[in-house]
Amino acid sequence: MYVILALLLLGVLIIAHEAGHFWAARACGIGVQEFAMGMGPLLLKWKSKKGTQFSLRLLPIGGYCQFYGEDEESPDPRAFNRQAVWKRAITVASGPVMNFLVALVVIVLYMSVIGLPAVVPRVAQVEENAQAAGLMQGDELLSVNGEPMTDTQLIAQAIDESGGEEIVLRVMRDGEEVDIRLTPFYDEELGRYRAGFTFAQERVRVPLLQSMPFSVSYNIESVRLIVETLKNLLFKGEGVSDVTGPVGTVYVIQEVTQMGGLDVYLELIALISVNLGVMNLLPIPGLDGSRLLFLLVEAVRRKPVRRELEGAIHAAGFILLMGLMVILTYKDIMSFFVRG
Repeated sequence: MYVILALLLLGVLIIAHEAGHFWAARACGIGVQEFAMGMGPLLLKWKSKKGTQFSLRLLPIGGYCQFYGEDEESPDPRAFNRQAVWKRAITVASGPVMNFLVALVVIVLYMSVIGLPAVVPRVAQVEENAQAAGLMQGDELLSVNGEPMTDTQLIAQAIDESGGEEIVLRVMRDGEEVDIRLTPFYDEELGRYRAGFTFAQERVRVPLLQSMPFSVSYNIESVRLIVETLKNLLFKGEGVSDVTGPVGTVYVIQEVTQMGGLDVYLELIALISVNLGVMNLLPIPGLDGSRLLFLLVEAVRRKPVRRELEGAIHAAGFILLMGLMVILTYKDIMSFFVRG
């Protein structure tokens, strides 16, 4: 079950990335030759009315969006390299941008639709002390000693500061306000005074106008952490042993999701989506960052780098990346045997 969730997470994020390229290309008049989900041997294919081949491939470790005339000269007016530099730049950048948008939307939906787990001022369990005073499960706390209070930490603090003196808790019960008089007791284990009840935990939905800026700042911080990690990896060698391939990534997602549930799973979607966006913007041959670098050079020189040379560089980079993925996959599999 959790393995399927992990594969689904990676698949959705990769498809979202390629869909960013696809939609931008369509908007800019660039012809898409193939939109592939997965890598390796072809399993299924179908062709759209606009001539795009949609493919499902064997290995669920990636995908790609191939344009007409991408790394070669082509007379086709829809060819990638016949378009203006700005159109090509938008098309290339739209993949990583889509990953950032997915991360943004996931956090917003998580906060505003599903809601954040939070402790609320409602009685969940009643112990003997509070039960004897008349407190009941489901009572919603309104005030302590006449002072309006709905923050659970402030309520707990007010009870502790009573020093064991009698307090009055005003609660809402069945639409009516009820006063409960009780004397807090000292909890030796916790080292503070308690009234003898626990607060309930519920999901609290955050208004959209609050979740949007939070999501932006959350994902900016994720970008900062990823860049910092990459910098330490490249210049200090920190975390080299922690680098994993697709198999290791699926394993980590499975383990973390199994322990943390829905909340952690959604956070992972946002984090990995941001990670994909950042990694694809690196100027490494075969990645979007490299293509954007070539487009920048073309814009400055006012003429492109020789298409064959650029195509060869991207192809070599892609082969090296695939080789690295194979090595990391082998490392992941061997580490499982060591764990066993």
